Amino acid sequence: MAVGDNSQQAVNSYLAVFREATWGTYPATAATNATFLPFMSCSFKTDVKSEKIDTIGHRGYIRRVGLDKTVSGSLEMALHSEESTLLMGVALGGGIVSTSLTGAYTHSISVGNITDTAPTAVSFNYKKGDTVFNFVGGRVGSMVISANVGEVAKVSFEMMFKDSTIGTSSIASSASYSSVIPFTFVNGVFRYQSTEALAQTTTAEEAITGFELKINNNLSSDSGARKLGSNLLAVLPPTRRDIEFKVTQRFDTTTVFNRFIQATQGAVELIFSGTAITSEHSNRMRIIMPKVFNVTGDTEVGGSGDILMSEITYDVLLDTATTSGREIAITVINNVASYTAI
Repeated sequence: MAVGDNSQQAVNSYLAVFREATWGTYPATAATNATFLPFMSCSFKTDVKSEKIDTIGHRGYIRRVGLDKTVSGSLEMALHSEESTLLMGVALGGGIVSTSLTGAYTHSISVGNITDTAPTAVSFNYKKGDTVFNFVGGRVGSMVISANVGEVAKVSFEMMFKDSTIGTSSIASSASYSSVIPFTFVNGVFRYQSTEALAQTTTAEEAITGFELKINNNLSSDSGARKLGSNLLAVLPPTRRDIEFKVTQRFDTTTVFNRFIQATQGAVELIFSGTAITSEHSNRMRIIMPKVFNVTGDTEVGGSGDILMSEITYDVLLDTATTSGREIAITVINNVASYTAI
């Protein structure tokens, strides 16, 4: 049979993720500690930069060389209390601290330098059709969480890896998927208050029709992250962390515009509450941004049949200029005991 005469189906693919003990080293116990991700799309792939050498003597090129190897891609999945947590921990970079509750567990995810506090990186076992690939040394370049009326809440990760190889075997026999359903826009609540303490304690909500939250780690993968003797990345450190947040909201008062024009400091809380775990606890995700400023707040008048809407962008800053300062923190409640197993 000639190459290309057969076909492989996308529905036969799977994606499994696991923590690394050492950056760029595929875990020996991957098959028993994998979290299988029911993904919407995944574009992880390998590229090798090549150069045709411009020599004199012929009109055509006679030589080419291979240079940098780049392994990267994006992953999109439904926002999920169990399946999204590990990659969120890698994205924020400050570790995941797990605590036992009555019949459930809470996981506190904080910001940090990615390379200091576990989980610092992940590996993936990715079956594309009938072919298995191993991706190692994975870090999150950027993460986007979004939710809009009428849709499932989503999270996407732009990943960069140290290397990839053809895997030796499938771990499909170990596949186990969570029975917990993902979050939807119906599960979401948006709160804005003057301080974090008020945002956490108030029951007052502000109606929005959608939001997008992006955390960009600006991973350094240029020539400074490489070395002589290898076409792979030698290091993959983060640089400036930048957080972008915007919401879409009906324009019905001048309250939001006043926050914008007066440069009022506030705090934002997003909460998703899903299916029950026990009579006391439900699958839950809470995102807090303790120091925000409205960058926009006005609206535009379009067609005569339109509802007036505002797209409000926020500047997100550190709450304190200290080692404990943070722009964002995420807390998840689910039925997973820990995200520290390798």
